[in-house]
Amino acid sequence: MNECAFSTIDPTYLDYHDNVWGQPIYDSKALFKLMALESQHAGLSWLTILKKKHSYEEAFYNFEPSKIAQMTPSDIDALMEFPNIVHNRKKLEAIVSQAKGYFEIEKDYGSFSHFLWSYVNHKPIDLNYTNASERLTVDDRAKQLSKDFKKYGFKFLGPVTVFSFLEAAGLYDAHLKGCPSKPS
Repeated sequence: MNECAFSTIDPTYLDYHDNVWGQPIYDSKALFKLMALESQHAGLSWLTILKKKHSYEEAFYNFEPSKIAQMTPSDIDALMEFPNIVHNRKKLEAIVSQAKGYFEIEKDYGSFSHFLWSYVNHKPIDLNYTNASERLTVDDRAKQLSKDFKKYGFKFLGPVTVFSFLEAAGLYDAHLKGCPSKPS
């Protein structure tokens, strides 16, 4: 059992921890995809969404913002019957709103990636955790980014979810010191 991987033994989660979580992402569309998935886990475990990831990719055009932004209420009606995703209409509609906001951010900042990375001065912040009990769930930066997302119409991205996203996308290095998956 790996303490850094939240002491889980689930192979799906361990693989995610070891190969994806906390590795810096700079691609705007990859950041959008992860952010949209993070918004779906509000109130649920991340493992629940992680196990539904492929279905979400199918349902939302592999998270291509230009296609999602064109989705209509009837598309959301169809997704309410789509297999292996969370059937919460407001959460599904939130992804459409986020795709629209994505383009507003791109217009204002040049890229979604630049917008996000500007919150950490374009360099991952090492949270310097030595054991799991030190882990935070929110900070002022996540609170501000959550407020800024709301200005662009993003939903289901409160400060705790945003903090989780910052860790997952590698803007924060939240791996414990000594973890073999810690970015170099």
